[in-house]
Amino acid sequence: SSGINAEYGELNKECERLYSKMTINEATMENLLDERKLLQKSVLDSEDRLSVLSDEKASLSKELEKTRTTLNEIAQEHSHLLYQQEKKNNRKWEDDAEVKFCKACFKEFGVSLRKHHCRNCGAIFCDECSQFRSSTPASKAKVRVCGPCNKELNP
Repeated sequence: SSGINAEYGELNKECERLYSKMTINEATMENLLDERKLLQKSVLDSEDRLSVLSDEKASLSKELEKTRTTLNEIAQEHSHLLYQQEKKNNRKWEDDAEVKFCKACFKEFGVSLRKHHCRNCGAIFCDECSQFRSSTPASKAKVRVCGPCNKELNP
């Protein structure tokens, strides 16, 4: 009977040790399940945030492309305006002695057909082809200009 009591005591201690281990494992498992739920919530929140950021990125990409297109259009217009300004800045007053014909109608100048300088481009025209009056970058007053310059100055 003392051997049975000793064995019973050992088994009882082993049961207590296993019960204690089982209690610790259950608590650990509960903690892990709670942690798993938090991680799942975090993953779902991150996926939602990723979706929002992806939509925002797509919208910003479209806006960037529109801005780049607009910038290219502005750059082209700027380049064109610089070219036009350079063209205007390099205009020279034609020499009367070198010009024999009107630049527009090609009539020959003589005693009855006088030469007139366009005050904008400096080319020489007959009275009929330079009958327009317009202010120019060089003059606020309306001065004689040719047909093409009149169109340019008064679009």
